[in-house]
Amino acid sequence: FYTEDELAPLFERPKVDPSAPGEYGKAYKVTDNSAEVKKLVKEGWDKHAFNHYVCQKISLHRSVGDKRDQECKVRKWRKPLPDTSVIIIFHNEAWCALLRTVHSVLENSPKILLKEIILVDDASTLSNLGKELTDYVAKLQIVKIIRLPSRAGLIRARLAGAQEAQGSVLTFLDSHCECAPHWLEPMLERIAEDNTRVVCPVIEVIDADTFAMSLTTARYTSENTGILSWSLGFNWAPRKINPGQPIKNDEALTSATMAGGLFAMSRKYFYHLGSYDNDMLVWGGENIEMSLRIWMCGGSLEIHPCSHVGHVFRKRAPYSHPGGSDVITHNNKRVAEVWLDEYKEQYYKRVPRARAVSYVEAGDLTARIKLRHDLKCRNFQWYITNIYPALYATPKEDILKGGEVLNNITSKYCLDSANPDGKVGVKMTMYVCHGMGVNQDFDLTRNGEIRHSYSKELCLQPSGNSIVTYDCVFPKKAVPPEQKWLLTQDGHIYHPDSNLCLTYNIHHLSAGLLKCVKQGTSQIWVFGHKDGYQEDYQVDVNANYTMDGLTANYTDQEVAYESTDQVDVI
Repeated sequence: FYTEDELAPLFERPKVDPSAPGEYGKAYKVTDNSAEVKKLVKEGWDKHAFNHYVCQKISLHRSVGDKRDQECKVRKWRKPLPDTSVIIIFHNEAWCALLRTVHSVLENSPKILLKEIILVDDASTLSNLGKELTDYVAKLQIVKIIRLPSRAGLIRARLAGAQEAQGSVLTFLDSHCECAPHWLEPMLERIAEDNTRVVCPVIEVIDADTFAMSLTTARYTSENTGILSWSLGFNWAPRKINPGQPIKNDEALTSATMAGGLFAMSRKYFYHLGSYDNDMLVWGGENIEMSLRIWMCGGSLEIHPCSHVGHVFRKRAPYSHPGGSDVITHNNKRVAEVWLDEYKEQYYKRVPRARAVSYVEAGDLTARIKLRHDLKCRNFQWYITNIYPALYATPKEDILKGGEVLNNITSKYCLDSANPDGKVGVKMTMYVCHGMGVNQDFDLTRNGEIRHSYSKELCLQPSGNSIVTYDCVFPKKAVPPEQKWLLTQDGHIYHPDSNLCLTYNIHHLSAGLLKCVKQGTSQIWVFGHKDGYQEDYQVDVNANYTMDGLTANYTDQEVAYESTDQVDVI
């Protein structure tokens, strides 16, 4: 095992006053309310999408403290561990964020394991990121800069950095991170034991306003894992743990997907597995593609609770990139066509515009399909069964209606979840129909559910007079009465448990439940298909469908209508 002296960093952290701004990961709040400071704060937010004023107040060498669990602190790391090249991509990054990232690596990584730090400048235009940065890092011995002549985007910039790397392991970080003590050794040990492992640190949140760094315990980490949705988005979800199963705070945890910004991987395995898809553009989708490729082609993906790295999460990108959202659709379409097999239809159903070649093309897929064949990768059904069984897809034959839920045939407003992150408890609203799926894609199932699964499998059910998103109970258990709905022949969406109907409030652009009325249009709904499935989903509205013991007869007799043709305001 290594001794503490052997794991000493290349640079010792300069002594910093413990009460200095931001020390030990504490928040720094601006108390100066002068007009000048307010102007500086606003300019910083506008330029960098975080509080640049606060970022500058905090030392480039600040300590975030060692908040690892005790099991991690007493653990010894077995010899020998491979060395690593740390690759950091940046474009017009703030000086304080970029250099704090670099110094946190230098001051928290063992000298004998840190081969080099490679900064890849993706065509920055800020003046201080030119010669001034070159002169600064020249004093840091093992830090070098690669300058790209034009914007390449994260994927191709990382490939440029990887091509120059000499370390046995490639460790990728974003340019606004802070590493905690002993962040590197746990990941390198897992890779040393098996070079097909790809290991991620626990990603701590650095607040974009105060730069406070979260403190995540292993218990919390062990209950969360990376997942994907049918729209090919990344998210976090609770990890399923058997009751009574002990949680070992220093053991790596498998994860179905990774966020993609921070991870370590054997350099040889990186290239053996096909590195990045070089025909993907800029960024977006590459993390899901790599996650699927790792699992389906013989590797494994982990999160190590002893490795902690802080990351500034911004609500927007501070710069534009060519192609906009079309880039992500292009990239995700490549993922769907190469890796999802027949399940690619689940993606196209939720992002129907991706199906149209006239909208966006996937490009030539020949090389990636050949790579999958040459690596003898498993199919996507194997991935669902063995890695992420919670990824449920309602069988096509069990979907009675699907697509947009339009309020009467003459309206231009559709039911909308306004919930791209898949949160529970979000109220349904109404929005102009856009035909893009996403927040406006719903399925009425043979079991009576109205499912919404853009970024997470959710079902609609009442909360008072409102309609909100809840976790779907089926298929693990029978559909509960509160999640059962009926679509009548005349277009009412009836909720038998409450004896009320889905109603559009035109004054508030909202949707809720009120007493059912025969006349009027606020309770008449049409499921419209924008994904080419119209013929597949047509049903006989006069037929009876048994829905887990509840017979749904699509006739007016199923609903006790009020005599009035008016509805109350929700």
